[in-house]
This record gives sequence, C-alpha cells and structure tokens, in this order.
Amino acid sequence: MKKILTGFLVLLAVTAKAQFGFDVNKDEQTGKTMFVGRCTFDDLNDEASFDWIAMGSSSYKPDEAVTEQLKKVLPSCELIIFMGTWCEDTQNLLPKLYKTMMYSRSYTNYKMYALDRNKKSKDNEQDAYKVSLVPTIIVLKNGTELGRIVEAPRKTIESDLLEIASGKKG
Repeated sequence: MKKILTGFLVLLAVTAKAQFGFDVNKDEQTGKTMFVGRCTFDDLNDEASFDWIAMGSSSYKPDEAVTEQLKKVLPSCELIIFMGTWCEDTQNLLPKLYKTMMYSRSYTNYKMYALDRNKKSKDNEQDAYKVSLVPTIIVLKNGTELGRIVEAPRKTIESDLLEIASGKKG
C-alpha cells in the first residue's frame, strides 16, 4: 500500500508540474537562466542559479503585527504575480513576497508568470491583466481586482498587501 501511495504522489507531482509548464531559456543579455511561463516558488527555489530567492527571503523580516492581520484577509484572496527572473526589481521584491506569504499562511493561493525581457509570458497571460512592468502583483477577491503592486511597494510588501486585501487601497 505504501508503494502505491508513493507512486501516486510522484505521479501527482509530475502531473502538477507539467500543467504549469514554463520554458527555461538563456537570457541573451546576460547568458543566465531565465524562466518564461507559469511557475511556482518551488520551481524558483529548485533552480540553483536563482539563489536570490532563498537569500532574499531568509534575510527579510516581515512586520509580525502586519502578517498577523494578513492571516485574516489574504487567504480569501488570490495573487496573480508577473515577474522576470532576469529583473533586479523582481529579485528584490519576490523573496520578500514569498516570506510574507509564508508568514501569513497564504502560500498556495497564487498564480505566477515569468515574463521575458519583452514582458511576454509563454501564453501571453500578461495581456489579460494589462501588465507592462515587472514585478506586478495583482490581488483578486472572487475574481475582482482589489489592487496591485507594480515594481515596488509604497511602504512594505506586507503593509501594501494588507491595505489592498482589506479594501483600504486600490
């Protein structure tokens, strides 16, 4: 039974990874690895050359009072994240977002799309959300956009997310 369960979980993991599908390209400007398409934080963490995600998240300390409040409002929202693995702003903000999501127990309700340097995703999802800058973090509730963070937060990632998710900012 244990072998069947393990086999099923492996198959499930492979299937889940296949459905998100992203391309791994070489950035023509830097020669570094670049993702294009739908991916996850786990995918980013699995790419050895993206050490910026682990380093940035381990060094970031979200405001605990704010993340406690986020635990109440963020789980009912969905985050749509557009980013560029090649982008300095993404490499600065995404680890902070990741840590904030972990602290606020809102790690699973998101979709993330890696864009190329022309700000295009594998299936052009950026067009539906009118995204032209990265990173862009869109907060949705019941399919309706509450607000977005573009390139950098006004205050901190956790305080901006709280303002948007609680309906205080758009």
